Amino acid sequence: MNLQVRVEPPEKKSKRKKKTSPPPSTSPSFSLLPDEIIVSCLALISRAYYPRLSIISKSFRSLLSSKQLYTARSHIGSTEQCLYVCLSDERYQSPQWFTRWINPNLALEKKKKKKTLGKSLAPIPSSDSPSISKSTVVVGSDIYVIGGPIKTEPSCPSSAIRILDCRTHTWRDAPSMIVARNDSLTCFYDGKIYVMGGCGDDDEPWAEVFDIKTQTWERLSDPGNQIRNIWRCDFYTIIGMKGKIHFWNSYRAYAYDTSQDNWESMIDGGVWYHCIPKSACEIDGVWYHMSYGRSYDFRWTMEGETWKAVKGLDSLIKMYNRNGGSSCNKTKLVSCCGKLLLLWEGYMKHNPNNRKKIWCAEITLETDDEGEVWGNAEWIDVVKSVPTQCELLNCLVVSV
Repeated sequence: MNLQVRVEPPEKKSKRKKKTSPPPSTSPSFSLLPDEIIVSCLALISRAYYPRLSIISKSFRSLLSSKQLYTARSHIGSTEQCLYVCLSDERYQSPQWFTRWINPNLALEKKKKKKTLGKSLAPIPSSDSPSISKSTVVVGSDIYVIGGPIKTEPSCPSSAIRILDCRTHTWRDAPSMIVARNDSLTCFYDGKIYVMGGCGDDDEPWAEVFDIKTQTWERLSDPGNQIRNIWRCDFYTIIGMKGKIHFWNSYRAYAYDTSQDNWESMIDGGVWYHCIPKSACEIDGVWYHMSYGRSYDFRWTMEGETWKAVKGLDSLIKMYNRNGGSSCNKTKLVSCCGKLLLLWEGYMKHNPNNRKKIWCAEITLETDDEGEVWGNAEWIDVVKSVPTQCELLNCLVVSV
């Protein structure tokens, strides 16, 4: 029996094109460079761009917060003054800290509208401390947050000290004060932090001092009942100058002699700087503040001078008034890089979004041949939009 086997012809194999690998890149990756070279490059860049650079990679983020970078910045003289802002919000247990940065995307969006650098506030890691103390001092590249009140219990004072390292944006504890305090007067002078008031018990030390080098607290001599009682009427300004810690309000002025450990009363007003208000800031020996009278204006003074108006800022005052600036909303004035920075809460009563804006104006200053000071608001914009219950707590300038 013959079997016929049918053989199928082989299927034609489809010709496949061979995949060709792309030619190797001729431009080397920046991340392949040694850390030492990357750090040298980053040290030349303004810190205002660091928040943007930190999202590139974990290694970049690590380098941007390294002590190696800030050693390099200090070595080449690129240390700069940076603005830090603290906002207190009921939604969070701890106050939120921010630093000002330049957002390139925001700058591109606004390029067609007006000349701007797209500056805004970038958040940094917050402390786990619930303190909403307004008692803060800058020591080098550190911010010290001193005592209470505590957010969950506003009437409860605290002796705790928290330190924000503005180079690495990390927090650490300092030795606690001898006495728990609320919103005490605080001043850094000659390597020491002086803390006064904010305590209730007459038996407690009214004032104490913290030595930065030895990391120890020491109580100061008692100032007497006169100063203790006037404290309840609120001293609002404190300055360390010429071996003394001066503090005053609208009615009385006193001083603590740091070398003699004694207290002095300046009944006649003492010296010229006793007229400096709480909201004032200083640039090269000249003091500036925003005056709240029948109308708002900027004023300046220096030793031996009376307060005089800063000219050329009428348009800024109008914008301040139009955008919620008032004595009811918080306003802060600080000096940064030889300029004035005015920050204010722009909250309007008729606000359907239940939001308010944090505004910032950057003011340059010049003195003409006749000794008049002129200001120019070279940049004004919103740096943060926040809920209405949010409060502008602190504005500080730190050299890093």
